[in-house]
Amino acid sequence: MPTRQMLVSLGYSFGLDCPPMLEKAMPEQVTDTPCPYCKSRPLTTVRRVPYYRGYVLVFQHGSKRFAGCVSCVRKQMLLESAKAVGFGWFSPKALVATVFVTPVTFGRAFFVRSDPKRVTALLDEIGVPTNTHEVRLADALYSSAAAIIKSDGEAHPSEVDIAAEYLQVLLPEFERSALNDRVAEWKGGMSVDAHALFLRRFLKPEGQQVILEMFAAVILADGKIEKQERKQWDRVAKVFGLSKTEIQEKWASLVEGESVPV
Repeated sequence: MPTRQMLVSLGYSFGLDCPPMLEKAMPEQVTDTPCPYCKSRPLTTVRRVPYYRGYVLVFQHGSKRFAGCVSCVRKQMLLESAKAVGFGWFSPKALVATVFVTPVTFGRAFFVRSDPKRVTALLDEIGVPTNTHEVRLADALYSSAAAIIKSDGEAHPSEVDIAAEYLQVLLPEFERSALNDRVAEWKGGMSVDAHALFLRRFLKPEGQQVILEMFAAVILADGKIEKQERKQWDRVAKVFGLSKTEIQEKWASLVEGESVPV
């Protein structure tokens, strides 16, 4: 039977970034920001995993970044492994990824541990304060806009233009070049509703409404409404405290063009 030391060595042999399993001292908690999944435990770790899907002749790939408590991040990694197995057999490239990459992702899930260094780096990136940092609202909003714009994997100029109009309402010091850079550098990460969970702590209700309107405007920019994007918008609205009825009414008003940046 393999010992714990052997399992740790095996993890490192695959290039896994897991800490020693026998370490007794728990890392310091760097933020009281709640886990975006369970919302009951603090955010203590961040992991990035490959993302791929096979649809007959179409192969989609990229990466996902999961941030939350250890338990929830582990569950998300296992869920992503299951999705890869379910959708990884329908194109040659996806088949190769399923055979060689999925087992590594599955194995990494069991080595997830608290990682204050990565949590601090993530929160610095999106402008959310740690226990020793002040919030940088501009960074948080630029990152949220980038997540919204690239929620479908692409960044259309019209979507960036629309986001810029709304951000000017929220940020007197708005810089278009900063938004362009953040969008260009964005390679996928937390879901849009996870960003909303952070922003909720620092934006007044009026600011939250601007975020909802910006997200809706970006979704509608290409003239079509993707089902997944609409679901994301609903989740953001729920994070901001809207009821199911209010979500439906708000979306209807935005589709009809009743809300525009002022």
